Order: sequence, then C-alpha cells, then structure tokens
Amino acid sequence: MCPAAASQRPWWVELGAVLPRSVTFARDAARAGNAVPPLAANPLAWATVAVDELAMSAAYLIGRRGGERVTDEMLAATADAVARLRSAGVVDEPLLAHPSPGAPTEVRLSRRRRFGSDFEHLSYASGYVPAAGLTGAVEWDDEVANRTAHAYLLRADEQPRPWALVLHGHRMGEPRDLRLLGSLRLQHDLQVNVAHLVLPMHGPRGRDGGRPFPGVDPVRNFLGVSQAVWDARTLLGWLRAGGAETIGVFGVSLGGHVAAMLAGLDTALAGVVAGVPTADLSTMLADTVRAHWGEEAVAASHVLDDASRTLSRLASPLSFAPRLPVDRRFLYAAVGDRLVTPQQALALWQHWERPTILWLQGGHIANNVGASRRFVSDAFIACGVAGVRAGAQ
Repeated sequence: MCPAAASQRPWWVELGAVLPRSVTFARDAARAGNAVPPLAANPLAWATVAVDELAMSAAYLIGRRGGERVTDEMLAATADAVARLRSAGVVDEPLLAHPSPGAPTEVRLSRRRRFGSDFEHLSYASGYVPAAGLTGAVEWDDEVANRTAHAYLLRADEQPRPWALVLHGHRMGEPRDLRLLGSLRLQHDLQVNVAHLVLPMHGPRGRDGGRPFPGVDPVRNFLGVSQAVWDARTLLGWLRAGGAETIGVFGVSLGGHVAAMLAGLDTALAGVVAGVPTADLSTMLADTVRAHWGEEAVAASHVLDDASRTLSRLASPLSFAPRLPVDRRFLYAAVGDRLVTPQQALALWQHWERPTILWLQGGHIANNVGASRRFVSDAFIACGVAGVRAGAQ
C-alpha cells in the first residue's frame, strides 16, 4: 500500500532508512511495559524485524506509482455505504452483514500436481452478494475471476478423517501455499484432510486485474472480508455435506482475521487457531502508515475517519462474541511484527478472554517457524482435529 500522502522518497533514501527504523523499533520493543513481551536482544530477532521493514520499503517502492489513491469518490462511496448499512440495521447489528450461505453451486473437482505436491482443486460459484446495495459493489462484481471460489484439497484416501481449513495471508492463494503454510506436514503428522480456501482477489481470483485487499478503500476491505467469510462458510457446508464431522480452522495474517470471524459465526467448529492475525483493518492500516510515513499520512489516508472505522468494525472479529469455548481458541503472534503489529493480536486475545497464546520472538514474515507449526499441531490435537493415531501420540 502506498497512500497518496506518502512522501516520494528516492529509492536510496527509502532503502537506507530500513536499518535505522529496524534498530529504533527493536530497541524500543526490548523494553517491557505492556502486555506484549519484550523483544529479545539477539541478532536473529532483530534480523526478522529488518525483514519486515525491508518488505514495507519494497512494497512502497514497487507500488507507489500504481498504488491506491484516496479520492473524493472513494470517500463518498464510504459514506454512502455506511448510510445504506445503517438504514438496513446492519450498523446496529453486525451479524446482519454476514448471513449464512446456502450449498455451493457449479462445483468442479479435479486432480492437480504443482510444486511436487498432489492435490484436488475444488471450485464453485461464490454466490456472494454485497449487502444493502453498496456503492462500489458494481466494481467488485466486475471482477469476473473473483466470482468463482477455489480451494486446494489434500486427501490421502476416502476414509473419514477430521478436516483442517487453512486460510492464507495477503498476496498468497496459490498451490505453493500447501507447502509454505505447513499443510503437507499437518496432513501427514495429524492424519487429517486439509482444505486451503483462496481468499477473494487473491491467487486465481485476482488474475484479471483485481487488487488484493486490504488497502485504503474501506468499501473494498469490507467487501473482501465479507466475501471471504461467505466463501469459507460455503466451503464448510460442502465439507459437512460430504461427511466431515470435525473441522478445525487455522488462518495466518489476513487469513487469521477470517478465521477469527468464523469463531464468532460458527458454533460447530472444533477449534480455531489465528496466527499473527489482523483484528481491525482500520487501526492496522493506521499503525502501518504511521510507522512508515507519519501522522500526517494517517490523516490523509482517512483510514481513521468515522465512516472508515464503522465499515471496519462490521468486518472485524472484535464485533462478534466468540461462539467456541475458550479452550478451543488459540493465537500466536510476533513480538517484532512490523506489518500487522502485535497490538492486533493483543486486541483479539483480550476479546477472546485471554486464551492460550504463543508469542514468537520475531517479525511478521518470518513467523512460520518450527515453534508456530508445533503450536498449531498441538492446538488441533487438543481440539480433536487429528486422526486416531495422531491423537494417541
């Protein structure tokens, strides 16, 4: 994301700021004083902070010419969306923004092999219709590829097994995620089936020019999260119709946000694990913009305007009481996270009544390590999302 208010720094200035920003943050994060543990004073932890900072700078340099711009039309569409949702009663009752979907239609299933992994490719018509005739929804519906939902399935055989629904992060959604997010190991170690949902505007759903969310457009963010929740619940319905009785959900980053939403909407899930999750897109974007470009850029991005915050609240897991027992909610977060910031996970942890949480000594990008993968496996085993042999270990 590169807001219009961001100063146009030469590339060498931007890259030269990576190390000073990393050192300053790491020094401050090493001081205890709040609910987030201090960052360890070791080279590896500091290096992961620098990786996050470098990723932020690279995204700025690559995307500043074609990045989203805050326009009068965008602000007007946001205000109109809030007015329509308020008139429909959604602002007062956020659950109305996320109705239960029906069974999937136009279902296709084929066998594929990519990156050395065999899997099934499931696709179905999304069926998502934006609530209250929102302004901006026409543009959203124009993204033809996004109308079809996709999922990558790992099944060893036809035996009934628990399922793990895995939800990827920002700018992911390809078959390589099966390896990157540890799903092949989950399938093998826990003796479970795995379903990877492709989030809206990601992977094959964004190949006709659709921009991945989140960005500075609040309507687009609301629609993206809402459709992701709709498609995930449709996929859960398809799995259950096929005989699945035990399903756990694991999401990372943006996928962690969607996973946390499901924890407030689906009572039948065995458990939910949210990894380095966003919890409120408005405040997350504000924190990211502030850290990189300063307070003036936050004001110019309008991500903290009343209308923007209202839309963000309607698509935030913080607006829904969790419907699973506290011992079936799990989180992990990164102390040195510079992209989502640990405050997002902290807000969700507090909203979830402080369930089991793992704090990683590192950043956002380099979080998929042995400790987090073991945490996910242990959480699923504790919830019964494991085959007989795995659960007996």
